[in-house]
Amino acid sequence: MIDPKETISTIPKVLDEGAWHLESDTTDVKIYSKYGVCNSTVIGFKTITEHPVSALEVFELLKDVNKAMELVNDQFIRGEVLESWPTDFDPQGNLVRTSFSMPWPFTNREFPHGQHTKKLDETTYIVGYTPIERGDIPVQDGFIRCPMYISGQRITQLQNGACKVEHLMVYELGGSVSPKFQDGIMKAGHIGAYKAEWRKLREVLFPQPLEDVSNSSLSRLMVDALSESKSWKKIKDAKTGHVSSERLAYCPKIIYRTEIEVVAPIRQVVDVLADKSLEYLGKWNKEFIQGFVLKELSITPEKAEWLIHVQYATPGPISNREYVYYFSREWLSDSEAIILYCSVQHDKPVPTGFERSILYPTVHRCISTENGTIIEHLLATDLKGKLGSVQDGLLKSGLVDAHIRDLNSQTKLFKEIAQ
Repeated sequence: MIDPKETISTIPKVLDEGAWHLESDTTDVKIYSKYGVCNSTVIGFKTITEHPVSALEVFELLKDVNKAMELVNDQFIRGEVLESWPTDFDPQGNLVRTSFSMPWPFTNREFPHGQHTKKLDETTYIVGYTPIERGDIPVQDGFIRCPMYISGQRITQLQNGACKVEHLMVYELGGSVSPKFQDGIMKAGHIGAYKAEWRKLREVLFPQPLEDVSNSSLSRLMVDALSESKSWKKIKDAKTGHVSSERLAYCPKIIYRTEIEVVAPIRQVVDVLADKSLEYLGKWNKEFIQGFVLKELSITPEKAEWLIHVQYATPGPISNREYVYYFSREWLSDSEAIILYCSVQHDKPVPTGFERSILYPTVHRCISTENGTIIEHLLATDLKGKLGSVQDGLLKSGLVDAHIRDLNSQTKLFKEIAQ
């Protein structure tokens, strides 16, 4: 039987091997395949995702495979701890069994395996699944036991404030499913399932509780995103600015970038976009209904943080949208300020006629110029509900036009303020 130490040391080596074939790349989920991984006779899969939370938070969830699968895998039936399996590096290690449903006419499958974890260094964690051969553990009625190979996750804290999860999974379905059938007819289904599973993980991890939001990590992530998005192709021009759009790894939806230069001085601009944002939002965004400061978290001249609740109108009969988010303003220097937005968990009931949308890490950065102020903006949102399902398709041109209206309205507003 494989020693769990071997599992922990093998996972990084296999993930870093060459010759992985990219099967699917939606930016937020990348899926690779490779035949013969971990000495198997089937295709193994590597899935890579990034999340706008800390590596420790992801590790705390994934180190319990039973809990994690219940939350992210739609085919999961149940998970059990069969017995303790302590090691010198993980005294809390266990032998577990996870059970999954299979589409008709296939028999359901079970996976007994060891689960052990190790913190490799200050930024990296490993969750390892060790294959076992135990004839004394009976197969459940109505199930087939799958031959499994070394699998698991590497969870890494990135310098930009996000974390990366690399998932390695190698197994044979067994029973009447031959390796050839599994690697051929069923391959697309596996890829689709991994994509859905690891997007679901992001939904489980985000939004966070307010107390878990790290302003410094959020700031690093947004500065990095602004830098990466600088090269995006313009898709439409406003009077004094433009709109571009692309995808970034931490968000499952298209992200919009706008850039505009206004004639007002930076102090006035930051006042309008941050400290007095709820007073001015309706003057440049026609969909804005109302907004409230739910809580002042900290207020100083250099930095301020709030908990905000805002509501926006959408064309009937579709539900209006609302957000509850962490909001901050920080002066990086006399000539530069950063304004951060990030949805958080909140128990405030959603009113009738509204859908609570998700604001993934979002930013305004204001930079003073000779002529006034440059405003860079990244908006990362999941509108949820019916709008969320079409926002990257049928709704995209309408969202671009809405950004153009906002930019033109901001140009007019700041011109009036500066006079």
